[in-house]
Amino acid sequence: MRFARWRLVGLTPADVAIGRWPIVSGIGSSVVPTSDDSLPPAGQTLRQAFEALVSTLNERGVRYAIIGGLAIIQHTRVRTTDDIDALLAVPQVALPGLFEALRERGFTINLQQSIREFRDDGFTSIRFADVIVDLMQPMIPAYAHVLDRAISTDILGHSVRISSAECLVVMKLIAMRPQDESDIQDLLSAYGDELDFDFIRTELEAFTAPGDPRRAKFATWVRRSASTGPT
Repeated sequence: MRFARWRLVGLTPADVAIGRWPIVSGIGSSVVPTSDDSLPPAGQTLRQAFEALVSTLNERGVRYAIIGGLAIIQHTRVRTTDDIDALLAVPQVALPGLFEALRERGFTINLQQSIREFRDDGFTSIRFADVIVDLMQPMIPAYAHVLDRAISTDILGHSVRISSAECLVVMKLIAMRPQDESDIQDLLSAYGDELDFDFIRTELEAFTAPGDPRRAKFATWVRRSASTGPT
């Protein structure tokens, strides 16, 4: 209906905000259409990296969600991306086995460094040929909610967990760069009043003060999308 075909073609991980984060429940947007396996001419390596990553995570029963650009284009429009971002909840004891399995799938990994970075910093980058894959821990409750509300879809013949539209909006509100603002408006245009606005506003109020301009901007975008309806 309101979705672009999936293209493995930019994204940086969402910035992490520091603040009070209440536990919020909700089911969120729950349906993403099954995607085809079409790729841009230069997307073969990215496709291979994506399939290797998702296969490993699924086989090892890792709790994860694809975030960022690849999740955005599942929900809205085609835009370019040349990396992969994933949020993972992995016990420390399972990290060596996970990174070994990824290395066996063709990823270039400094095992000790990646384990240390993921454990201590909540973030590490690995490579598949020239494709960068950023792996993040849910270090704040907002990111734990991304995993709680992740939805399943079929991509390239794989069952894949991706961020819900609501959680993408929240992550974009945290970062609030020009691309993030554009993505938020695309999500509002795609879903309209199907979004769980109570959840989004609760999260937004948790990391912003009453006068934060992000609150006013978001309210303006919501009003504008309500007047035009989903596209």
